[in-house]
Amino acid sequence: MTTRNWYSWNLFRYIVRRKGTHSSKPNLKELLLKMPRPQNHVQEMRNHRLKLKEKGKKYLPGILYLQVLGSGSRGSPRSLYFFTDRVRYMFNCSEGTQRLALEHKCKLAKLEHIFITRPTWENLGGLPGLALSAQDVGVPQFVLHGPQGTDELFAAAERFIILKSLGVSLYDCNCDNMYEDDVMTVRYVRLTKKDSGLEESDSDHSLEYTDDDTDYYAHEVNRNGKRLRLVNKTEQRSKIRESLNSNPRITDAMAYICKLKPRPGALSLIKCVEEGVPSGPLLGKLKEGEDVTLEDGRIVKSADVLAPGDSGSVIIVLECPTVDYLESLVENPVFENYQQSTAEEDNIPFCIAHFTPVEVMADPHYKKWMNDFGPGPIHLVLNEQNDCLGSEAVHRMQHKLHLLHPTIFPFLSEQGFDKENPPDQKIVEDNEEKLVEQLMGNSSRSPIPAANIGPTDNTVIQAKTLHCIHLRPKNGLDRSLELKLQPKEYADEAMNNDGFLDALACLQTDINLKTKELGEIAEYPKLIFLGTGSCAPNKHRNTSGILFRITENSSIMFDCGEGTLTQLMRFYGKSEAYRVLASIKAIYISHLHADHHMGLIGLLKARMWATEKPAFVLAPKQISAWLSFYHRRFEPILDKFTLIANGDLTLNSHNELSTEKCNNLFAQLGAKDVSTRNVKHVANSFGVSVTLNDGFKVTYSGDTMPCRSLVDLGRNSDLLIHEATMEDELESEARLKFHSTISQAINIGQQMHAKFTLLTHFSQRYAKIPILPDDAGKTVGIAFDNMQVRVGELPILPLLYPALRVMFSEAWEELDNKATRRKLRLQYGSE
Repeated sequence: MTTRNWYSWNLFRYIVRRKGTHSSKPNLKELLLKMPRPQNHVQEMRNHRLKLKEKGKKYLPGILYLQVLGSGSRGSPRSLYFFTDRVRYMFNCSEGTQRLALEHKCKLAKLEHIFITRPTWENLGGLPGLALSAQDVGVPQFVLHGPQGTDELFAAAERFIILKSLGVSLYDCNCDNMYEDDVMTVRYVRLTKKDSGLEESDSDHSLEYTDDDTDYYAHEVNRNGKRLRLVNKTEQRSKIRESLNSNPRITDAMAYICKLKPRPGALSLIKCVEEGVPSGPLLGKLKEGEDVTLEDGRIVKSADVLAPGDSGSVIIVLECPTVDYLESLVENPVFENYQQSTAEEDNIPFCIAHFTPVEVMADPHYKKWMNDFGPGPIHLVLNEQNDCLGSEAVHRMQHKLHLLHPTIFPFLSEQGFDKENPPDQKIVEDNEEKLVEQLMGNSSRSPIPAANIGPTDNTVIQAKTLHCIHLRPKNGLDRSLELKLQPKEYADEAMNNDGFLDALACLQTDINLKTKELGEIAEYPKLIFLGTGSCAPNKHRNTSGILFRITENSSIMFDCGEGTLTQLMRFYGKSEAYRVLASIKAIYISHLHADHHMGLIGLLKARMWATEKPAFVLAPKQISAWLSFYHRRFEPILDKFTLIANGDLTLNSHNELSTEKCNNLFAQLGAKDVSTRNVKHVANSFGVSVTLNDGFKVTYSGDTMPCRSLVDLGRNSDLLIHEATMEDELESEARLKFHSTISQAINIGQQMHAKFTLLTHFSQRYAKIPILPDDAGKTVGIAFDNMQVRVGELPILPLLYPALRVMFSEAWEELDNKATRRKLRLQYGSE
């Protein structure tokens, strides 16, 4: 009997036994206490996955397609997802990939192999976050394919990327070795820089290496309420130090030539009956391709009763990073086996996916190399020339919020979107299932139109998210799932909520009155919230990132979770984003949990598009271990920032900081003070206050429990931005995880006499709307992703909440019902 059935049966027996009695509380409590603990859900999913995998070994996959997750547009993910009905693969995994995979239902439970064309942030910045998500759904093992040393990323990040049940290994990707499984064989082609395979790390830039032995998840608890402790990984850290001292920077790139396993044609039972073949073993022989002799002496040829087989397409995935790699690519004899003039027909590629940058693809040598494959292949381009940022859900949310206040919630950049001929939204939401149905011909929907699928001669396709290259059973390019904006649908969803029009009318009246009361509002300073969720991103809230724009030319970023750069590019659009990137003079990292700093490297690199001046990075000094390792093994980044340790900015440590460095920071920000204090979260966690030259003071809590040190730091702030991870009924859970509840955050603002408290860092269970207490007052607001608020219009934010409750009434009622059930459980459990 399963655990679920045990619960149902015993509850039924209990109800029958208690029927007609006056009180059931003591027996219900006893029953709940005696119920068996459910098995670990991760282990259950893992076991189920292994069973399916073992079962699937009996047949070759019948459905295969490549799907674009990230197009490679400036600041956006670039990733290619390879679906089969047996297993999933991924080519490159840049920052933000897990968020797109979640939105577009690209399931991670069957993902096993990830191929990296070159170990740079654009290709592997999303690996840590993706690994955490895959671990949560029971994936037991990731096998990385890429240049030697690619897997060291996980060893360097093991302090803040905790993989308790997911193993990561690197396949031996040398040119004499091939990978092979039931789906395909993969041939590796090493691409090297001209005259140099590896280069020495920069000697002009250095960062004091701080060996970090901190357990940043010591506060985490297991199901028994006991603290989790990490296994001592001294040996692993020793290997990291050895790698830093002895190994140069990795500069190799890797191309992958994938040959799908051939699949015999399906046996036609109708034709077998017509030929008089009896049921039994003869059918099996025909299916295996053997000719058979019937009892009457007639010979039935397998070719007469089998559909045409699939010889197995060839796919090539590559990145030629710069023109320095061209010689290694175009003169490599391996590719002659696949080019039109020298290849066998079955070896001419059906698709070549290019992660190569624009300037290299424009080179005549690269063009000739492409043309040598003939007119047959589809050339799929995933690089910065594309303009699709990959998410439709953020626009859906923003269009709704825009109805409340058009400048606080402005429309986002719509580059890469088409508003014409919107597709069926159901197809977009369940793309894996619907693609399979369409391909197999058992869908109630129309088959994929001929205009959308079918090989085209000499085609170069600029990739967009959800573009598909079908490989089996049909072949061709499929644009049917291409993302399109549907503004009317988004507005209708909001307007159709009961009472919303009345709530909106009341809100507009209140805003008009408040706007007159506030008078003229200065454009700066202002805040742009790029990430307001905790722990992991979802389609509504990204991880922590707040841009504080002090003036048009001066900004500081408060925390920088994965995907912060993409959010910024989407908010401003490409051209304006470059100016904003140049304005970012400092990036503050409150602590070293992954959801607060995994976007840092991407943002530092992106600033170089706009300015060569390094930014200040204000962070715990322990971050140097991570940044130094990345710089020395993967790509140079130390020239892009100047590190100031948060500990050197504490109220009692200003004198220890270089006066020149401090004055330079203040001058670039237009601030007269930047101070930090330790807060009550994990080790080396800080809150920060920034006081501008005109006296305006903003305090940012980072992650913390309520603590006196933050109150002292933020005394008399004009604005407190405080984390509010949990609702009030979950105070005990917040305490275990060293976070704050909503009311606790509000109370801290009152204690420090902050003029306004703005709440952020909500658990993703409150992705649409958190529950505010009834007495929150007129000086408390809640943050949303892509919210832009000038400090002079902060008093408008509390006016929005009644309309927000109506707009997201379904989500709000669900949260309210859950809170009620928790209260009832506590009541029954205490009696």
